Amino acid sequence: MASPPAPPLRPLEAPRSLAEDAADRIREQILAGGYGQGEHLVEAKIADQLAISRGPVREAFKLLRSEGLLKEEPRRGTFVVSLTPDDVREVYGLRAALEGRAGRLLARDGDPAAIATLGALTDEIDAAVRARDAAAVSRADLAFHEAICRLCGNSRIHDSFVRSVPTIRALLRLDERVLHSLDEISLQHRPFVEAIAAGDEELAGRLLAEHAETAGELIAGLLSTNDEAPSHDEAPRARRGPRAREGPRAR
Repeated sequence: MASPPAPPLRPLEAPRSLAEDAADRIREQILAGGYGQGEHLVEAKIADQLAISRGPVREAFKLLRSEGLLKEEPRRGTFVVSLTPDDVREVYGLRAALEGRAGRLLARDGDPAAIATLGALTDEIDAAVRARDAAAVSRADLAFHEAICRLCGNSRIHDSFVRSVPTIRALLRLDERVLHSLDEISLQHRPFVEAIAAGDEELAGRLLAEHAETAGELIAGLLSTNDEAPSHDEAPRARRGPRAREGPRAR
């Protein structure tokens, strides 16, 4: 008798590029107030600080421009666009409205496939939390909320959410600093799926809206603290990494 087919191989995860690592360091400095509003970022200087070539920094700048954290001015260079507390409240207020409505629609519809998808995405958040991988937690968190809007059946809700994704992606990286631990993220998401699965429209909508509004206030408060911090002659820069990755430079 023929043996059963072997289970499919799990897809390989692509290694992070130097550009992504550089973007993380620069983003961290912008959101922490290390780089000020309108500050001119010089590609060569940052490449030297990070001990990498200019290619990955150039790619990192492109990524951060897509997130709305940098802007390019012709013949002048690249400049920081700092998000204000009010910017954060507006973005998360929009999230609250979109996801609250999406949660109600999902609970009303009760689609088993959508509920199963959301359950699987909460499992991915939990796995990333157990691994203590903050970047993976942020990616899984964003994927969950994108799915809430995508699966609700209202394409305009999803389109509106997607337009905010670059800014949301940047702000989600601050979760570590406003929550007591990554474990809180695991605890927050499971009740959304339970309310949707129970068909409780009011509860599902309220939980999702309150989640977004609370997160927005926490992050806005953090940025307010950064704004009030005393200025220094030299803003803190990205930590200089080892030159262990000399080999091939830009990717």
